[in-house]
Amino acid sequence: MNEDVRRFAGKRVVISGASKGIGRATAIRFACEGARVALVARTRQALEEVAATISEAGGEAFVAPADVTQEDQVEAAVLAAAKEWGGLDIVVSNAGIELPFEDTRVDQLDLAVWQRVINTNLTGQFLICKHGVRQLLKSGGGAVVMVGSPCGYRGFCFHEHAYTASKGAILSLMQVMAVDYIKDNIRVNACIPGFIDTPMNAHVMEDAGLLEHWCSSIPMRRPGTAEETAAVILFLASDEASYVMGSAYVVDGGQLAG
Repeated sequence: MNEDVRRFAGKRVVISGASKGIGRATAIRFACEGARVALVARTRQALEEVAATISEAGGEAFVAPADVTQEDQVEAAVLAAAKEWGGLDIVVSNAGIELPFEDTRVDQLDLAVWQRVINTNLTGQFLICKHGVRQLLKSGGGAVVMVGSPCGYRGFCFHEHAYTASKGAILSLMQVMAVDYIKDNIRVNACIPGFIDTPMNAHVMEDAGLLEHWCSSIPMRRPGTAEETAAVILFLASDEASYVMGSAYVVDGGQLAG
């Protein structure tokens, strides 16, 4: 671990969607900066691989498998993490899915696809926040960082109506939570990653023509990285952002501005 950067020494963090992509990068970065990290996702083996990476670098990680759409599993995972670390200080609500080959316009959108996306992207964030915030209240405060999408601002995820709706709702939930919990010394903010090179976007990264098309709408003309996104999540969770609440920090290479 990096002894020169210990912003989160002693802090206890729970991260959903921690097995890959942005969640994985965020977990590793928190551990590198001194945090004890509880890893939440559906697949134990994938979480154990992340935990091993953290442990090999001298950090502390706790594996807490859970399907974020199932409240009993989320509650059990968060309680286990809080018991392991003696409480929680930071909640990162990151788990999400995108179904580009099934999600479509509302007149053609199958209800089962809609429900699957909403259950993971919105209900899943609600549940990890619900049970995570309960622990922050017991700890006397802390920080929540939710992960959204620029689609929540602008409907440029063409033909992905369920995904777009879920991400717009995350922004609204974040804002009302921020106002309601600041009196409890809990800051709530959101990180809004744009087109990021993660497993979720593998179908684009592997198609040269599609990749060029997506990058053409980004002023920086490239995808972002999971590590670039993690850096913003950590800022929002840190004491450096002590006067930041109810805000959505966009990490999209200028796509919304373009």
